Amino acid sequence: MGTKRVGLARTQALLQNLKRSVDFTGGGTANSTIIKKNNFKYITTAAGSHDYTALDGDTTILINAAKADGTYILLPEATTKNGGMNLKVIFGIAVADDFAVGFVTSVIQGGATAIGDTNEANAPTDIATAIADAGDSFNSVRFNLDTVAAAGGTGGSVLNFWYPGVANVILYRGSLISEIDDPTLTGHFSTTAANA
Repeated sequence: MGTKRVGLARTQALLQNLKRSVDFTGGGTANSTIIKKNNFKYITTAAGSHDYTALDGDTTILINAAKADGTYILLPEATTKNGGMNLKVIFGIAVADDFAVGFVTSVIQGGATAIGDTNEANAPTDIATAIADAGDSFNSVRFNLDTVAAAGGTGGSVLNFWYPGVANVILYRGSLISEIDDPTLTGHFSTTAANA
């Protein structure tokens, strides 16, 4: 009889826990489960590079400065422990020439699409794609607003990096906005480390 009462009490406690409200704002109450909010980084300086290798959770990085020539964002390497992490880089303003985002050893797999300037009334050559396969050994994505090969990086460009839980493997999708007509994206992916 006593065992049945203990089991019933546990079942009732479980049901009470399931009834509790879920607080999506992160504020929390005595009867709620707190959902961790997405981390956020806001870049407002043109000079200098950014080392975000210590990030350990989903993060949005918003660039709201014309990043200077030769600068970069260095992201965490992919490991078996950070599987499921998603890092998003959003350009709020056009970067300057020669800007990189990526890794030192992790290899990018995925693709990017660029939409070119509308001066040519959206001709078929105003759209470009680029693909990265595992065997390509690409470590970074590059932007240079003055070239068709590395076009993109204008305000509204979005880079998504997913971590599959496999060492040195990054899944990537880039939706790029270009200020140049007829982008080719032939130089978007690079085997050069982001910080080189």
